[in-house]
Amino acid sequence: MNIRKREDRQGIAIVMVIGLVAIIVPVLYLLSQLGTSQTKLAFKYHENLLTETTAFSGSNAGVSRLRGNLRGYQSLSNQLIGDEAYSLTLRPTGKGFFEQDLYFMLASSKIKNHHYAIMAEAEQFNPQPSPPVLVITRDYWNTVEPYEIDQAADVLSMQNDRGVDLLRLDETREYEKNATPSQYSSEMSAKSGMLPSELVPDWPEIVGNLTSEKLSM
Repeated sequence: MNIRKREDRQGIAIVMVIGLVAIIVPVLYLLSQLGTSQTKLAFKYHENLLTETTAFSGSNAGVSRLRGNLRGYQSLSNQLIGDEAYSLTLRPTGKGFFEQDLYFMLASSKIKNHHYAIMAEAEQFNPQPSPPVLVITRDYWNTVEPYEIDQAADVLSMQNDRGVDLLRLDETREYEKNATPSQYSSEMSAKSGMLPSELVPDWPEIVGNLTSEKLSM
């Protein structure tokens, strides 16, 4: 009788162990997958922020060159800042009301599949009597003031346009959240007919990077 009870207890213990293993193994696997996903997201956001700050560094370098009274067309590529690199272009576009030199400034950076570019206009005044000279910059994304000194800005119209852009951004994010990679890739590829001819050959690679960046995580 005692032998039978002992065997019953052993049988129950074995069943409990098997049950615990059956529960714990999937939970551990799920936790490991969650940890891997979070790590991938952390790397993605870090690389995206690093790309942005590298491009900002290039923009600041451009302003510094203008303040140092360096003039004329300037094109710099693969400029290192730490372990990363940026490209910088300063292109003269004419003269201003006070005979200051006007420039178009473009700073960009690429880290893996992350791209970031900053476009701006800059006014470089003359030395009085020596550098550093006065430099005024206006970026395309955050400046409400007019680009020309003799023009009044239609601030309300500009704010309305930005409001429409924000609504479109929300719609885009909602679409990307619900689209499958194949659907997204197919619809983006179909837009090649709306692009400038110079961009068409590179469009498949761009679509591939966009699909991987936005939907694969």
